Amino acid sequence: MMTFFRTLGLLVAAGMAAASPALAETITVGAYPANPPWEYKTDSGAFEGFEVDLAKEIAKRIGADVEFQDLGFQALFAATSSSRIDFAISSISVNNERLKNQGFTQPYYDSDGTIFSVPSSPIRSLDDLKGKIVGVLSGSTGEAWAKANAEKLGFAEIKGYNAQQDLLLEVQNGRLDAGATEISGLQFAMTKMPGLKILLRIPTGEHFAMMTRKGHPLLQRVNDTISAIKTDGTMAAIHKKWFGVDPEPGTTTVVPGPIPQAQ
Repeated sequence: MMTFFRTLGLLVAAGMAAASPALAETITVGAYPANPPWEYKTDSGAFEGFEVDLAKEIAKRIGADVEFQDLGFQALFAATSSSRIDFAISSISVNNERLKNQGFTQPYYDSDGTIFSVPSSPIRSLDDLKGKIVGVLSGSTGEAWAKANAEKLGFAEIKGYNAQQDLLLEVQNGRLDAGATEISGLQFAMTKMPGLKILLRIPTGEHFAMMTRKGHPLLQRVNDTISAIKTDGTMAAIHKKWFGVDPEPGTTTVVPGPIPQAQ
């Protein structure tokens, strides 16, 4: 009789396993590791960064190992579509065009623009930029924003720089009234270079998420895990580790969300 019930139990367990998606023992994550603080390689070849920590935390919580693959940024899109990798990270923006061909988790970072200067700056609003010299990184979204708004906001001048370090130093030394740039790179740079302050945050609607192929059987489970990582404060702790500050309330770093769908 005991043998019968033991056999029945094994059959039931096998049936339950067959009814749900099989969990891969290893999740393969592709990354472009020249993208700090999101992902980069140490001298020993190990992957580190904000999204690396997130991928490791997700794998741990769903009971899988994680393996990282070094890929070029454009190669990530073909690698997910062809199932060479399960997920891709590299500060990948979610947009409607990409959602037509790729799957994405919920976003976990709002890639907004920012106006920054020294802590003593009198700038408190965009109107305060009238008559000011604003520095930008040449070819960046910050430059595009500054040029689009220069006449409306009345900038005295826009100065472009080829290296972020030069832009930060010019602001720090008072040769620029303010700088305009993307917030994540600035927050990371400020952990290495004190004496700067974010004055204004400019919403762009750009959000970063993990990318995968459409219909990946683990997407919903990974998305639910990201929600849990946000809810229990782990995502905020990862943000604090890499950017040196707590995430802003109300951003996708702290607010759980659904899997995005193409519109």
